[in-house]
This record gives sequence, structure tokens and C-alpha cells, in this order.
Amino acid sequence: MVLGALQLGSSASFAAAIVGIMGAVSLAATVPAGMLIDRLGDFGAMLVATATAVVVLGGIVAAFIWDSPASLILYTVGLMLFAPVSDVWNLARQAVVAEVMPPQDLAKAMTALGGTQRVGNLVGPIVGAGLMLIFPLWSVFVLSALAAVAAIIIMALPIARIPGYPDRGSAGTEASAHAGDGADISKDPTLAEEVAGHPHKPPRPRLEVRWKAVVLVGISIIALTVARSAQPVVIQLWGIDIGLRESSISLLIAFGAGLELVFMFLGAYIKDHLGRVATLVACLTIFGSGFVVMVLVPSLSGMVIAVAIMAVGNGLGAGVNMTIGADLSPAIGRARFLGIWAIFSNGGKLGGPALISLVITLASLRFGILFPGLFAILGAVWVLIWAKQIGLPGRMRRG
Repeated sequence: MVLGALQLGSSASFAAAIVGIMGAVSLAATVPAGMLIDRLGDFGAMLVATATAVVVLGGIVAAFIWDSPASLILYTVGLMLFAPVSDVWNLARQAVVAEVMPPQDLAKAMTALGGTQRVGNLVGPIVGAGLMLIFPLWSVFVLSALAAVAAIIIMALPIARIPGYPDRGSAGTEASAHAGDGADISKDPTLAEEVAGHPHKPPRPRLEVRWKAVVLVGISIIALTVARSAQPVVIQLWGIDIGLRESSISLLIAFGAGLELVFMFLGAYIKDHLGRVATLVACLTIFGSGFVVMVLVPSLSGMVIAVAIMAVGNGLGAGVNMTIGADLSPAIGRARFLGIWAIFSNGGKLGGPALISLVITLASLRFGILFPGLFAILGAVWVLIWAKQIGLPGRMRRG
């Protein structure tokens, strides 16, 4: 994103601002995205999102090919539109998994979903780098569009169909809700009109959610996402500060990403056998400790140890945000709730880099690196204090 803006003539400050603006757009779009999924159904929403993504990515490619002063504007608008499209895709996938998986397998499924995103984040830049060695930069966006279309095609294959899973929108959800209340749709013409999708919009059912628990655990999720968004930033800043080469820093980031994939399997086991709170506490404590170690041991060996500690903590927490969101989500209006739940993580992603920048400006780089680590550790203490009130699934006893 930044490289594309620079190639189109953007200043470095505006290129960096684009990333922050995308985060703000994504935060604003989470609740509408959940409502759209609730209305269209999971697969229907993904179809709409994919079609929109192809059009938007086509516009971005056109911005590179069409050499004009307006190219940077077109590119920026395209990225702003792509943010809510990504929200719809991510929320719809999470809603499907939460709907079809039994409670005893939910943590493993969400961990696998989080793992696939990590693999994509690792493989995508590698493939993109290979493309840019041969083709222009805009080829990366063509690859993105092709990948989205391929995902939809795979989901449409018979082998990908989920037996007994109706991809329903809000009308179907409301029908289920009325049926659960004992209402006879066939004898109530008004209700039948609503369920059939009458032009007069039926009222959405109220979300039956434990909002106190959502807010309490959501604060710890903010701490986690602040640390996650800060991690690549502080590794690069601190690496340069202690005199590491760019290639060494890049290898450290890749090393951490690979180690996370290894420890996510242990994280799935902990979520199922020790509970969600235990997993979140372990993730936040270990992850946050990595930031502290980085500052205490300002050397290459210290960086390697710190990145490894961060990777262990973050790997253990793979999928924990989505698992807890699924645990707290209602059966009726699940996608709408997940859109609200995403505010916590998107807020942390948006606020993390901004807070680090503020701390570095007011204090120093050392304190800027310590801040997300200490915030993560405080998040672990917070969720431990309120664990009983939050009431997430705990230790699983088998047999």
C-alpha cells in the first residue's frame, strides 16, 4: 500500500497516513458489515464482497496504468473502499465457523481460521515480492483479485458444501426466531409477509447478549490488538536503533511469523482444555514480556530472544479473539454481533500505532516499545480480575 502510493507520487507522510485512514474506515464499517451479512447471508455477503473487491482492485490497477494527476486520488479511494470489503469477508467467514462448529471443537476451528490468515500474511508478501521482480507493482493487486475469485469458486464446489447448513440472511434468522417462540407462520399472514421479505422491513430481533461480559473481555482484546499492531513497528524501529541491517530485521520478522504457526496448535489445545481466559492470560503475559526483554537486552541476541518470546505468546493466542467472539455471540443475529465485537480489535489496530507514536514523541523510543508490552500485561491482569463475571468456557473435563 505504502509503496504504491509512493510510486504514484505521494509524499512519505501521506503514504503513511493512508494506512491509518484505512484503519479508521475499517473501524467505522464493522457494524454495517455485520448488518449486511445478517441481511444477505454469509455466502451471499461474500459474493457481494468479492464482486466489489474485483471492481475496486480493477480501479486501483487502472490508477497505475492511467498516468494522470488523479491517479493518486483514485488509488487512495480504492484502498478506502477495500477496507469494508475485507471486513465483510472476515466477519462472514467467522460467522460460518461459529454457526457450524460444535462447542467442543470451536476453539480448534477458530485457531485454524486464524492460522490460515497467518499463512496468508506470510505467503502473500513472498509471492508479491516474486511478482514485482518480473512485473510492475500493480500485478500484486491483480493477484489479490484472482485470489478472491478463486476463494469463491472453491467455496461453491460441492466438496466445500456444509451438510445441513442453510446460508440464511435476516429473513431466515427471523423465521427461526419466530419458530423458536412457537409462532405459527402459516396462520399469521403478517408474520409470513415479514419472513418472506415483504417490502416493509420487519424489525430486527433484539440481540440477546451479555453486554457486560463483552465490554470487560473486550478491554483485554484491545490490549492484545494494540500489542499485535505495534509488534512489526517496534521491531523495525528498535532494530535500526541498535544498528541492525534491514535484511536482518526482515529475517527476524519472518522468523517470528514462522514460530507463531508452530505454537498456534498448542494454543488450540490450551483453549479447549484450560479455557479461554487461561489462553488469553498466557498470550498477553508472554507476548507483552517480549517487548520488555527487547528493551532490557539491546543487542542482536536480545532481539532474537524477544521476537521468539513474542511469537510464542502471539502463537498461543491465534484465533482467541474470534473464539471469544463466537462464545459470546447469540444464535440469532450472530453476524450483527460479530460486527460489533470487531470494534474492539479494529479499535486496537487503529489506536496502537498512534499511541506508540505519541509515547515516542513525548518520551523516547525505549518507552514507546515498553508501552504496548506493559499494556498487554495489564490486559492479562484485567481479564483475570473479571474472569468470573465474564464467564467464558473454562477447563474442559473429558470422560
